Amino acid sequence: MNNSHQFPQNSLHVSPATWNSFRQAMLSARKSNEEVIGFLFCQRHQISKRQIRYFPKVWVVPAPDCYEHQSASGLVLKEEFHLYLLENYLSQGKLDVVHVHTHAGQETPCFSGVDDRCESEYARFLSSNFPEKHRLISGVFDESMEQSEFRIWNKKGNSFEAVNFYPSWFEIAQKQNCLPESDLMFARQKVFGEVFGRQLSELTVTLIGCGGIGAVFAEQLGRLGVKKWLLIDPDRLEIVNLNRMPGATRQMADQQWHKVEYVKQLIKKIYDTGSCVKTVPNSIEDKTAQREIVASDLIVVATDNHRSRQVAQELALKYMRPLVCLGTHIDIQPDGVPRMYCRVTVPPLGGGWCLMCGNIINLQRAALESAPVEIENLASQAGYLEGVNDPAVFWLNSICASTAVGVIQGMLGGFLNVEHGLDWIYQFPQCQWQHANTDYLTTPGCYFCSSDDRDLA
Repeated sequence: MNNSHQFPQNSLHVSPATWNSFRQAMLSARKSNEEVIGFLFCQRHQISKRQIRYFPKVWVVPAPDCYEHQSASGLVLKEEFHLYLLENYLSQGKLDVVHVHTHAGQETPCFSGVDDRCESEYARFLSSNFPEKHRLISGVFDESMEQSEFRIWNKKGNSFEAVNFYPSWFEIAQKQNCLPESDLMFARQKVFGEVFGRQLSELTVTLIGCGGIGAVFAEQLGRLGVKKWLLIDPDRLEIVNLNRMPGATRQMADQQWHKVEYVKQLIKKIYDTGSCVKTVPNSIEDKTAQREIVASDLIVVATDNHRSRQVAQELALKYMRPLVCLGTHIDIQPDGVPRMYCRVTVPPLGGGWCLMCGNIINLQRAALESAPVEIENLASQAGYLEGVNDPAVFWLNSICASTAVGVIQGMLGGFLNVEHGLDWIYQFPQCQWQHANTDYLTTPGCYFCSSDDRDLA
């Protein structure tokens, strides 16, 4: 048995927060040179016939009393514990199994003949005893859990293929050359580690909406270290934009610059060389734009209309891409005092709840925004659409953009767990942050994000 693909199409993605917890539990379970085992139960996302990604939904590391036998050369789980795993994680769901164990030593591990035989039998067992025909992915680590090898078995258990493992939601290689020592720009960010710097430099971010929030966001995330961008916005600069667009000039507005070209210039001013910025001065509805979006690592939507947010959310769900949504709102109370809000929302990867569940998208408004001009005019006359653009100020946009940049840093660094989603709202003049309990946003029957109703393939 050998791997038939030099570049495997299968990939396992574990978010930094989950990976840190799982790895620590595995290391804590070790005694002397004994092998330990752990399980990741994953949601499968089939992008194409050959390309499949796996995302853990839950992990389990057995306690010492769950083993029938445990030594430096092998281990056996108690039958009742294994039955518990099957009943709780496989019998009721569509999850696949990632079986992870350690080998003694610090050298690069490899699967043994015993591993081959036992895993082959287990792969056949999983595919023949459950209606969902669960797949088996196996991984082996050295005793420090720094180096690894992963593979996926076919349903017959007679062959396997290699799997790329990423302790990240993003497909960013972990073993790369260090950043050049001569790059002093990020010297004061070294406290976050070299891996963090490499991740930022390799991350490809799609920004949908290059207006007052998007422009500030792009500059701040660019100065954090992100060099690869896809910018999407059909609008051009106007005089009314200049109070909220850093570095924008009257001349740019007079010349009717596309907003994407203006934001591209902001990023290029940060990096004389080494950046890659693609611009699409078109709507997110454009099919070419959508093909570019789904090839990126992270989708950020900072638009002021519901239809673009809806399409961005649908693409994020279909192609399992993390999504960050930014927005602000200002209204004036009867006593003349303004109420100001900004909101940063990260729906859970793969569903559970989405922007529609969180009432961040009004589907009626989204439908009207995508309707022909004649219908939109009739809707406006009937009072379904407001005739004046929402008010906006630079400092509120900046709070929203800065918070989103911090959230992304937390996602990459593993110190902010967003696996169940995140919904933060800042309220001024009260100067309060409201952290929504996302349990209340979970909508099992949602047409858009419910895994039971949505065909991920």
